[in-house]
Amino acid sequence: MKSYFVFFSLITLFLAGCGKSEKDQFEEANRLVQEKKYSAAISSFENIAKEFPTSDFAAKAFYEIAKIYQAGIVPGVDETASQEKAVEFYQKVFVNYPKFESAPSALFMSGFIQANNLGKYNEATITYQKFLQTFPNNELADDAKVELDNMGLSPEEIIAKHQTQFTIKK
Repeated sequence: MKSYFVFFSLITLFLAGCGKSEKDQFEEANRLVQEKKYSAAISSFENIAKEFPTSDFAAKAFYEIAKIYQAGIVPGVDETASQEKAVEFYQKVFVNYPKFESAPSALFMSGFIQANNLGKYNEATITYQKFLQTFPNNELADDAKVELDNMGLSPEEIIAKHQTQFTIKK
């Protein structure tokens, strides 16, 4: 009986060692991105998050998926759907991995895409306000304030607004 236990223990250890680590899988997914196999890369990144949900690589995987969608380079996904998926994955980073080093930029990018790419100003306002409340001293805080101040304005309106402010301050 003891020999069966040892045998099965060895088999279990052997099979456990056969799987790729999250680091290896992450490198493989990045290789797929370099090869412009974006759909396959997204699947690989999603698999990392599924297999290793508490790993830093899961947060990195969601962040990479968001960047791919933001770039609008996934075959068969139209621009609007792609931007919405980018927001979805950036928000997954912030919600599921708030301590991840890129969580602040993920939340900021959610607001940026909502405002500038999707024209969803109400959602963007909420996102930027959440960013400023959660990360008031982050290097992107001033950018979030500028985005809130200029949201929905055309470039001409922004210039006119700043010229008026400059004239008033003189």
